Amino acid sequence: MAPGKPRKAIRKKGSPARRPPAATLQDRGAETRARLIDAALDVFNELGFDGASTRRIAEAAGANLAAIVYHFGSKEALHVAVARHVADSIAANISPVFSIAATGNPLASPDAARQAVLRMLDTFIDVILGKAEAARWARFIIREQMHPTAAFEVLYEFISGASTMASTVVAAALGQPESPETRLHLFALMGEVLYFRVAQPVVLRRMEWTAIDDAERAAIKRVVLSHVNAVLLAEQNR
Repeated sequence: MAPGKPRKAIRKKGSPARRPPAATLQDRGAETRARLIDAALDVFNELGFDGASTRRIAEAAGANLAAIVYHFGSKEALHVAVARHVADSIAANISPVFSIAATGNPLASPDAARQAVLRMLDTFIDVILGKAEAARWARFIIREQMHPTAAFEVLYEFISGASTMASTVVAAALGQPESPETRLHLFALMGEVLYFRVAQPVVLRRMEWTAIDDAERAAIKRVVLSHVNAVLLAEQNR
């Protein structure tokens, strides 16, 4: 052996191979699980629950088919995990909406609540139209709205919680107690934003835009917030 050259470790015959640390194995497992969820989101969006096969999902994730059983147990459980991922991702992105709504005691007066609604919608527009992932989330949610599965319950739990808070603020902006009518107002106001997400190809073609970037999003905000402000003021004065 050449002087100074490090001695190579020799494993005795029959001795067990050195295993990676437990933390490393956990990291790899978490990474595989995340890849499966990410791949499943696209496959479910493309083919729907019935058309998506676990083999296709595993191939898209670069994982073994057995990894789906190991991490989720079944395709149904993976589908629910994707719904949880979508709900958690949206919640993480709209958390500023909740803090914005709470700024300055928005329930103190109809005018304060109206300003809170406008701030909430301003932030929601940034999330739903400014986040690249939003298109993937929207496709999954729309499929579940049209053909509900067990995953819909996960999405509804999140949507119900968010809409309950928002409906309370809308009701205060209208000077009314929270009621089925104020919930309808909330759905109508949210619809003004959601159209630009679900019908984006129509919007792009009619507006002769190539994409909704900062300038286009700012134009949408001006129109939507102007509409919402006018509706809330009209309802206040009715």
